[in-house]
Amino acid sequence: MAGMHLDRGADMPLYQQVAAHLRARILDGSLQAGTRLLGSRDMAAELGCSRAIVLAACDLLYAEGYLLSVPRGGVRVAAIARPRAAAPAPDERDAGLRMSDRWKSLLATDYVFDMASPFSTGTPDIAEFPFEIWARLLRQSWHNPLRSACIDMAPLGWQPLREATAEFLGAVRGLLCRPEEVAITPASSGALDLCCRMLLDPGDEVWVEEPGFIEARWSLKAAGAKLVPVPVDEKGMVVAEGIRRAPRAKLAVVTPSHQFPLGVAMGLERRLELLEWASRQGSWIIEDDYNSEIRHRDSMVASLKSLDRAGRVIYLGTFSKVMLPSLRIGYLVASPGFTEAFGRGRARIDVHTAGTAQPALAEFLRQGHLLRYLRRMRKVYGERQDAVVAALRTLMPEQLDVAPTAAGLHLTALFTPRMAARMTDREASARSRQAGQFIQPLSQCYLGEPDRQGLVIGYGRLQAEEAMPRLAAVAARLRD
Repeated sequence: MAGMHLDRGADMPLYQQVAAHLRARILDGSLQAGTRLLGSRDMAAELGCSRAIVLAACDLLYAEGYLLSVPRGGVRVAAIARPRAAAPAPDERDAGLRMSDRWKSLLATDYVFDMASPFSTGTPDIAEFPFEIWARLLRQSWHNPLRSACIDMAPLGWQPLREATAEFLGAVRGLLCRPEEVAITPASSGALDLCCRMLLDPGDEVWVEEPGFIEARWSLKAAGAKLVPVPVDEKGMVVAEGIRRAPRAKLAVVTPSHQFPLGVAMGLERRLELLEWASRQGSWIIEDDYNSEIRHRDSMVASLKSLDRAGRVIYLGTFSKVMLPSLRIGYLVASPGFTEAFGRGRARIDVHTAGTAQPALAEFLRQGHLLRYLRRMRKVYGERQDAVVAALRTLMPEQLDVAPTAAGLHLTALFTPRMAARMTDREASARSRQAGQFIQPLSQCYLGEPDRQGLVIGYGRLQAEEAMPRLAAVAARLRD
C-alpha cells in the first residue's frame, strides 16, 4: 500500500479509493499475477481505516476479476491481460484521417461565425420573450403529466402539438394542412438531416442556391450528396440553369419566400417552373421557410408548398428562430404518405423529438401567445431593420448598396464597385471583428467563386439605438 493516502474529504468513498489504488498497481505491473496481499486486518492497520473498508474494496476487485482467493493461499492477484502502453495521442490532423471522407469534408468547410455578435443572423431577441407565461405552461404540463408524455412519444410528435402547428401555419402563413401531414422535429436543421438520410444515397445530385444557406449544405454533405450550385438572381433560384446543370437531380433545397442570404422572393413563374420540374422528374423540393413569420410589411409571400399539387414539396419550419434558439423544436409538412414513412424510419434512428416542452408548446400555440408575441415583435424588428438601413446609408453610402427586406432578421449589403476594388468582403469581415462587431461575409455563402461581395447583417438582437454607434465603429475600420 506504499503511496496510498485516504482522503476523507473526497467525494469518492474510502473503499473505492482503496480499490482504485490496488487496481492501478495491478494494471501497471507493480503487483504481478500471483502476488499475495496483506491480510485485511494488516492492510486496515497500515491505512488507518476500519477492516470493513478493506473488505469492501477487495469484494469490488473480486467482482471485477482483479483478485482471487486461493485455498490456504490467501488473497492473490489474478492473472489478467494488462493493456499495452498507449500510443502517443494523435494530433488533430492525424485524428482527421480516421474519420469518414464525408465527415472530413464537413469539417473542412471554411466558415467563420460569431453567435455572440449583435449582428449574428437569424437570432431572435429573447429579452422580449414572455417567460412568465412560458414557465407557467411548463409547470402546468408537468405538475400532473399524462402518462403518454412521460414515456416515449410518437416519432411524429405530440399529437396536440401537431394539431396546434397545423392551425398556426394556417394563421401565419396561409398554409392549409392537416395534422397528419405535420411531423415535429428537432428544429429545421434536424428535419433536414433526417430528410437527407431518408431521400438521398451517396452521390445523388442536389440543387442548392448560390449563394445559399451554408448550414443546409452541411447536412447534404454528411449524407454524401453531390451539391450542384444554382445561381440566384432578383427572382430567386434560376431553375432553367439548374435543369441545364443537373436535370435529374434527386432534390432541390430552396428558401423561396426569403432567400438566404440575399433576401429576394422567388417569383411565381420560377415557382411553377420548379414544381413542374420536380413533378416531371419525380424529384423532391425542400422548402426552408425560415423567419417568414416575421414580416415587416402587411403583404405575405405565399409558401411554395401552398402551390404544390403533386406532393413533391417538403416544407420545413422552426419555433426556435421566433421563440428561443435553445428550444430546438421545429416541424415539417409533407404529403401524408411521406410523413408516415418519415415517422417509421425515424423510429429506428432517434425515436422522437425531446418531449419535455412539447405539451407546453402546444398550449402556447393553442392559447394564441405566439401569435400575440409575433405581432409585437414584427414592429420591434421592423424598427431595428430601419435603423440599420439608415445607419449604413449615412455612414457608408459609397461603399455599400443596401435595401430593406420584407421579412426575417437579416439583410445583405452589397459592395459597390468602388468598395470591391479596395478589399474583399472577408477582409471587411475581419476588420469588423477587430472593431468588436463581427459581421458575416457574403462570399462564404458560396460553393464556387463568388460573383458578389457584401456583408450579411443580422439585427434580431440589435437595439435600434445601437445601430449607429456600432456600425460607425465598423465604418471607421473599413475606411482605414
